[in-house]
Amino acid sequence: MTGPAEDLPEGPEDASRGSTAKVVRHLGCQIVEGGKPRDQHLTVDTVVQECGTTRPMAREALQALHQKGLVNLQARIGATVQPLERWDLLDRDVIEWRLEVAPDSQMRSLTELREVLEPRAARLAALSRSAGVCHDLTSGARTLLALSEHPNFGRTVEGVPIRQRFRDVDAAFHRTLLAGSRNELFVRLSDPVVMAMNHRLDRDWAGAHEETVVTPRPAVVGAGTVQKYPTKPEPIAMWLHMALAYAVDQGLPTAAEAFAETLLAEIRSGRLLDPGIRARLRAALEEFNTNGLPSAYRDGFRNAMVPFFQARRAPVVVMGVCGSGKSTVGRYLAESLRAPFEEGDDFHPARNVESLSLGKRLDDRSRSAWLAAIGGRLRQADPEEGLVVACSSLKRIYRELLRMAQPDTFFVHLVLDEDTATARVSAREEHYMPASLVASQFEDLEPLEKDEAGMSIDATLQVERIAAEIQTRLAGRARTR
Repeated sequence: MTGPAEDLPEGPEDASRGSTAKVVRHLGCQIVEGGKPRDQHLTVDTVVQECGTTRPMAREALQALHQKGLVNLQARIGATVQPLERWDLLDRDVIEWRLEVAPDSQMRSLTELREVLEPRAARLAALSRSAGVCHDLTSGARTLLALSEHPNFGRTVEGVPIRQRFRDVDAAFHRTLLAGSRNELFVRLSDPVVMAMNHRLDRDWAGAHEETVVTPRPAVVGAGTVQKYPTKPEPIAMWLHMALAYAVDQGLPTAAEAFAETLLAEIRSGRLLDPGIRARLRAALEEFNTNGLPSAYRDGFRNAMVPFFQARRAPVVVMGVCGSGKSTVGRYLAESLRAPFEEGDDFHPARNVESLSLGKRLDDRSRSAWLAAIGGRLRQADPEEGLVVACSSLKRIYRELLRMAQPDTFFVHLVLDEDTATARVSAREEHYMPASLVASQFEDLEPLEKDEAGMSIDATLQVERIAAEIQTRLAGRARTR
């Protein structure tokens, strides 16, 4: 947080309106950040002393904060800091301050607002089919595509005006979409929507600022995390803008809603793998008239959509030694992906279960029938539905057998040290695998090699983070296949 000496006037002699705004911003950021906790009293005298401002400016600043709901002004008490639920959360300044001091939570809230608002606005816009809205949307979509393909877009200096133009056109596109709904409340929410979009662009395009190198900042990984904006826009996002605009122009409310939903899913980590979104997108593409696009864009649209639409969902095998959490992670991941889950232990023949429960180590021959059964299940996996299997897959030859059954299989190795694995297995109840076999598992373990499709991750991380990391990798892999 910037201190008063940097943000505020040095003394009461500076009585400009701009200085009052600085006082408001300074106090507002402190309240939003938690530096001035709920129920704290702020008097005119304390503001004067803290900010080095005049009493009239201090009163004006507190009045401005009162109007924004951050404080409550009462006679003889002064201003009392209010809880978040009392703030005017749609006020531009409040949104800006929250984006500055708590960007992840504010971006999550704004993105969730967009996910509810924009698909419905798209449906209503397609029902209204206003000539002016259709013209502005289709023109904006074509301009966005052209700007995104400009050779200088990603260059540090030369790309600045192009990126700024892109930012402005994108904001106008989404404002037009909300206006096209003909719902005055939707229009009222245009500012928060555009602020969310602009914050994501400004945060990740260092080239939009003076100091500048076009290197996006890394985003925090989490399930459904708003991904960092790429140095150049993803082509699929541009074509989804095109599809949305022309679905409104064609008067296709269900398709317009689906395209808007998919466009928002594209910015979320792993969301494009959601089978529900994919199914609605498929239906929208079947309804959409590609010949309604200008002829220059038809082939590009078809080429962009076909691999995205028909991409297979590779089966995922969660592997590792006993105690690494394969079943826990696998179930959570399958639920997140809305894919079926199979417990690999259930495929063991009875003699294997008996041997393991007696502490007898399985050899390659005894594992062959087990691996063949899992391979059979992988072959049966629906490419649209996907599949998650928890299977130790300790040796490379075991993984090769599974790949022979399903070449697209993606392996996730949950990495754990032997002491932790032993402790976990010792604490387990109602499982036939004894802790005495942990050492043999580490003897058999052959970690993933560079040429194997898969990833390794620390098994001691929280299951939510592990699943989010996996989804992020799967989403990136799907885009490049």
